[in-house]
Amino acid sequence: MNGSQKMRSWLLFAIAALLVSRPLYPSESAATHGDGLSAVVLWIALAAFWLLGAVGRHKHSPPSLGEGSGVKAASRFPLRFRWIDAAVLILVVCYGASTLWAVGHGTPRPALNVFWEWVALGLCFLLARQLIETPREARAMAAVMISLAVALSVYGICQRKYELPASLEKYRADPDRALRDAGLWYPPDSPQRKLFEDRLAGDEPMATFALTNSLAGFLAPWLVVLAGIACSDLRNRKRTLGTIVLVAPIALCLFFTHSRSGCVAALLGIALVWPVVRGKGWKIPLAILLLATALVGVAAALGKIDRETAVKSFGYRLQYWRSSIEMIADHPWLGCGPGNFQAEYTRYKLPEASEEIADPHNFLLEIWTNAGTPAALAMLAVLGCFAWNVVGGRGPVTSGQLEERANPQIKNSRSPASNFPPNDCWLFVLAGGAAGFLLSLPLGMLGEAPPGAIAVRLGPFVKIPLATAVLIGLPTAAAAVALLFGWIRDGRLPRLLPALAVAVMLVNLLAAGGISLSGVAGSFWLLMVLGLQSEPPRLVRSIWGWAALVAMAALAVACYYSAYSPVLECQAHLQAAERHPSHAEKHLRAAAATDPWAAEPRRRLAAINLEAWMQFPQKETYLRFERAAANFARRAPNASQTWENIGDWYALAAAKTDRAGNRYAPDAVKKMLDAYRRSVELYPNSAPNRAKLADAYLASGEREAYRREAEAALRLDEATPHADKKLPESTRERFEAAVDK
Repeated sequence: MNGSQKMRSWLLFAIAALLVSRPLYPSESAATHGDGLSAVVLWIALAAFWLLGAVGRHKHSPPSLGEGSGVKAASRFPLRFRWIDAAVLILVVCYGASTLWAVGHGTPRPALNVFWEWVALGLCFLLARQLIETPREARAMAAVMISLAVALSVYGICQRKYELPASLEKYRADPDRALRDAGLWYPPDSPQRKLFEDRLAGDEPMATFALTNSLAGFLAPWLVVLAGIACSDLRNRKRTLGTIVLVAPIALCLFFTHSRSGCVAALLGIALVWPVVRGKGWKIPLAILLLATALVGVAAALGKIDRETAVKSFGYRLQYWRSSIEMIADHPWLGCGPGNFQAEYTRYKLPEASEEIADPHNFLLEIWTNAGTPAALAMLAVLGCFAWNVVGGRGPVTSGQLEERANPQIKNSRSPASNFPPNDCWLFVLAGGAAGFLLSLPLGMLGEAPPGAIAVRLGPFVKIPLATAVLIGLPTAAAAVALLFGWIRDGRLPRLLPALAVAVMLVNLLAAGGISLSGVAGSFWLLMVLGLQSEPPRLVRSIWGWAALVAMAALAVACYYSAYSPVLECQAHLQAAERHPSHAEKHLRAAAATDPWAAEPRRRLAAINLEAWMQFPQKETYLRFERAAANFARRAPNASQTWENIGDWYALAAAKTDRAGNRYAPDAVKKMLDAYRRSVELYPNSAPNRAKLADAYLASGEREAYRREAEAALRLDEATPHADKKLPESTRERFEAAVDK
């Protein structure tokens, strides 16, 4: 193995490790906490290493690549870059343009964090396109991800059986302490606590994801790929039996998630596996669909499926999509900015809608709302190019075969005795998959979990040790690879099977979020690469390689200074502020200085300075509070929650009086009123927000405005069917009395 092949081997090792490690710690908090930035830096480093090797790969090649070419071999290198790759680059660039807009007009920190996640996803696609050359390497990469799906499924089943009941028992023993341990607080008997308890009582596994839908979105396509492998290898009964053994835990865990979109997508994929893999026979898929329909009907009749909940869930999605379309109409070109959807959504949220969602639960609308129409068109171009290439696909052509076509001497110099191509690096892929489990430990520790503690938060409910997932997952994945080893070595990956898995993911993502979550979307882009294995590389001028290398260097510097360094240092200071309350202000100031785009340290600074002023009302302390509140507002100007917090703070300040009844902060009422007005502008259909604005008008002596807002709050309270969005009974009675006067 020569030097360039050694480098390719280790790069394949690294790609497999990164693809495996990312789903092993939550990616749902990447926008707020930057949990994926360490992986982003590694993807950029891999791209730079590959470019360094690629541009110097043909230094000693023969002097020309064909009669009449007139171009020296040393000035060219093989590259897979077609229209689909250009579309992926355009998509990432569109996200970059939207991010620049959001930095100046929206909430910059989540915009920057999500943009770098998209950079990593784009590099994942482009690098895998260049480095996965042989069919055996493609099968090894698929097997690694299937083994990860099996491992997470086994862990999810164990979680449902043991961890979730234990967490519920712990909560019931001491609810207040359990909430504090989770970093949450809801008053007893409040609608919010009731909603929390209802969710905690659920038995849906999440594995290492924060949402059950994310786990289902990851499992569904690999379940279909595994079913396709079984159908393509029926003659080998032993191998087929091993594959079926692996299907069971994935299918069971997917069923336990109760994800309707994931289960429907998987059923459609499994029904189409036979004709896609075998190229004939529609009786089997029709029978599968009929059987699945019958089973669903029986389950519904027995009460195992809550039809009312399913109908409500679909209705909620229609509400999300309607609001998202209105958002697109107001932000057609650049969108609202990556990671800014939740802040903008409240302005368009319908009165009867259920929650303040973080994405529209539709992959195309998510891209469209976040990055604008050009990004949505680029995504459609990616899918169109993929479909075109899959339909007209040919057998795989490697860069080595391209060299042989241009230089027959290379082919003649190789020994025909070997059954394995000299550039086949499939064993490195398998080793990289195993290393990915171990890599997830340090990468997870650099995220939201405190340094030195291997723990992740699964949603707002429970923290679990990340080591548990690795201890269960690694041996399970190794057993899965052992069962698939024969298929990896001499089986086949049906040409259309990855495309079917891509379609399964898209069906799921039409009704669920995840296209921006690396733990889910990494599988999407990898499956597209596996479906494009027939794409041959081209010889391009090395100047483009050097230009790309300069771009990678610029990306590395930009990522380090805009995200990696400030986010990690800011998180460290925030954690230090929690551990040392007596020095909290010092650590919060350091966090704010470290990350100029972060809103959280400024929010905490405002709260801690207000608390200090409430105890000892001094002018300097109050000015520090106001500066921190203003800085907080500048970092999250379009979030209703920002202005609600500021209004709450000024409401406390307005209530602070001396013994004579004089306010210590005479301007607090006006600033409270301004803040609540802005909060209502950004969330006009919130009954609680309207109620706070009404009380602010009453405090400022504007009784007619108070009556108007009280009436609006009552109307919204009547419109919403959700208990956590309704007014407290005492507030409702007070407003009804005011309106009836």
